[in-house]
Amino acid sequence: MATTKVTPAAGGVVWRKASSSKDGIEVLLVHRPRYDDWTYPKGKAEAGELPPVTASREIHEESGLTVRLGRPLPTVTYRVRGGVKEVSYWLARPRGEPEFTPSKEIDKTAWLGLRAARKRLTYDHDIALLDQLEDLVATGAHRTRTLVLLRHATAEPREEFDGPDDLDRPLSTRGLREAELIVPTLAAFGIRRVVSSPALRCRQTVAPFASAHRREVHLDEDLTEDARPKAVRDVVREALEHKAVLLCSHRPTFPDLFAALDLDDPGLEPGEAAVVHHRKGTVLALERW
Repeated sequence: MATTKVTPAAGGVVWRKASSSKDGIEVLLVHRPRYDDWTYPKGKAEAGELPPVTASREIHEESGLTVRLGRPLPTVTYRVRGGVKEVSYWLARPRGEPEFTPSKEIDKTAWLGLRAARKRLTYDHDIALLDQLEDLVATGAHRTRTLVLLRHATAEPREEFDGPDDLDRPLSTRGLREAELIVPTLAAFGIRRVVSSPALRCRQTVAPFASAHRREVHLDEDLTEDARPKAVRDVVREALEHKAVLLCSHRPTFPDLFAALDLDDPGLEPGEAAVVHHRKGTVLALERW
């Protein structure tokens, strides 16, 4: 039996406040002259690229916009020549002004209210995503903040570390690579504030992102392995007050971090992140990357 070829892709339903208050919000559509259609910015994944990174990159390439990804939307699958295309979508908000340049792939963009967008969209599966957005808008659930819980990357084994203080145990060569690989994912979710355990392995995990995006790293002893549960809850409570926060900690601390969100610990691997989308302290969506 032949195996169906699946082409992974990703994109976003980018929204902003409408210029007129009566219109609520507007969404961004792009026009592809090759197909003469109107759709959302999206595109195929590059080799080894995670879906959030694809979405962020493709939105920028097709619209000129830098965005912060919000909560995920349902994955869309449809047939294409030679197989099927599987498109992961997120809600997304613009950061800064666009630098759109018309091209052979995308020659026009348009910001439209939801009613106008429904009339303009070419495909039923795109209209279905608009339905999802409208349902979220009705309850305000399209507006979310992001909390990323990141387990530090692979560290040098304890038995091979001969230093006097385990806080000084560094990442392994593999862990240093993992720390570099997480950078574009953190950037896609628009992380603004970075908080880390003072342990060297945690500081080394967040350092590439902090350096690349000019973020100060705030050290918090209540993210160490022996932090008290109440102290960990306080760290999470404070993080929920910010729009896009990264907390980097250790495996023994994660049960308390997730418990503070009324979530079960999913058992993150070294260098793996849980992306929590929340509103007013309530978790609305959870991803792992």
